[in-house]
Amino acid sequence: MYLERFDWQRLARASIDDPLRVLTSACLVGQRTGWEGTAYTDDLVLRLVRSPKVSPVAFCPEQMGGLSTPRPFTTIHGGDGFAVLDGAARVMDTTGRDCTREVVDGAAQMCALAERERVELCVTLDVSDSCGSNVVYLGRPEDKRYQRGAGVAVATLVRAGFSVISQRDLRTLGRIVAALDAQYEPPSDAIDFVENDWYRSYFSTP
Repeated sequence: MYLERFDWQRLARASIDDPLRVLTSACLVGQRTGWEGTAYTDDLVLRLVRSPKVSPVAFCPEQMGGLSTPRPFTTIHGGDGFAVLDGAARVMDTTGRDCTREVVDGAAQMCALAERERVELCVTLDVSDSCGSNVVYLGRPEDKRYQRGAGVAVATLVRAGFSVISQRDLRTLGRIVAALDAQYEPPSDAIDFVENDWYRSYFSTP
């Protein structure tokens, strides 16, 4: 997650008349924009965007960049999303097609939307080559290899100064939801993605 610039005091000021402006990956709020034509609906993200103190907007950079839904799975080859933006890595689908232009274009559209809507927080789908914030695939999905870092859309948002969190950062996302929704009490054992056993084991994090 990239929350270095997030204004935590803004949560206390958010209201129906002055809602927190939140951008989400479209698939997290029920839109069927996943690569296989499904949604990855997340209950905690839904709770966030349904708060009367939140003004939500949803976007799928891959679909809006010109890739079909459903579509072949796409992954980054040669680096993460920042490397793609710098021209050092490419986005390829499982048929061997280079989809870099479409993914970069969709990321730019997502960032432009965030700027128009004056978004204060972005909640995105982790591990995605576009929307990942903690982890993205490294090469082909069947290789089951991963790398730390951002997808192309998240890299674009971060470079533009936006705050980004993943749906898997349960402790921090729960803290945000609880600040906006007095009826929500986060689980005491909630952890962020980089704290879970899989992440620590895969990346050998102590």
